[in-house]
Amino acid sequence: RGTRNEDRKRDLISRCILLIAVVGYYLMGAKIFQVLETDKQEELRNSFLEAKAALMKNYACITSDELEIFLQTLTFSVKNGIIPLKNGTLYLSWNFKNSISFVAYTLTTIGYGTIAPRTPMGQLFCVFYALLGIPLTIIFLELVSKAISQPLSGLGKYLQNMGIKEGQVKICMLVFFLVTGLLIFILLPPLIFTHTEGWTYEEGLYFAFISLSTIGFGDYVIDTYPPQKHTRLYPAIIILWYTFGLTWITLMFDLFSKILEKTKKTLTCNTLSQTEETSSTKTSFFWALSEQSERESQTSLVK
Repeated sequence: RGTRNEDRKRDLISRCILLIAVVGYYLMGAKIFQVLETDKQEELRNSFLEAKAALMKNYACITSDELEIFLQTLTFSVKNGIIPLKNGTLYLSWNFKNSISFVAYTLTTIGYGTIAPRTPMGQLFCVFYALLGIPLTIIFLELVSKAISQPLSGLGKYLQNMGIKEGQVKICMLVFFLVTGLLIFILLPPLIFTHTEGWTYEEGLYFAFISLSTIGFGDYVIDTYPPQKHTRLYPAIIILWYTFGLTWITLMFDLFSKILEKTKKTLTCNTLSQTEETSSTKTSFFWALSEQSERESQTSLVK
């Protein structure tokens, strides 16, 4: 018991150290990106405001070339995270909250692309930051997967103690894992997004799967065009959803790949056995023919 308690304490300490390291690494990266990119963001903001002021001053007699230049400036500004809102203010993407979001999207390899470093120093830092941060995130998600697996293994032992067969327990565990994951991470979050982001349920469902599968097109991103002010807990809830949702969908994809691989091996073994049976049948047939021909030749010689 003493060795078990010591192992548990060491495991708990290592988990706490890993959690502190991940949180500290994310916060440090977010702050550095904010410092590196804010000046560039301010330059883009000022250039957009100048273009907007020129348009409002000469909008009555604006030429097609001037309109084209303004539209190019507007497109470039929106691409770089400067978004005009209805009340006339500008939404700057490189505040600390969105810097944390950028770090999370980068290190989880979702990579929406709505905000990205534009300065040479920011881009260079992003390369080396991701080189260390992505493996650190993978290790942390493995820790989360163990935390998810422990209740499932406990449920499996409980079902076995009730006298249920091992094969039935595996099927029950698989169904429970898939159904609860789909409900918590795929089907229920779109209901929240309809209120917080103003999306339809279908758009929220599409966003949930595209995000957790790390496809990350970037056509829908949380809190980019905020229709209303969110509570302070909203970003924390989203980060928890990303963390556990990424772990769940990774385990699900790994499970499906193992099932497909097992099915492939089964089909291959069946095909090989059928081929061997066919070849053995053909061999025995030709062997019988050869024996029959030998008997006929011997009979003819006797005659």
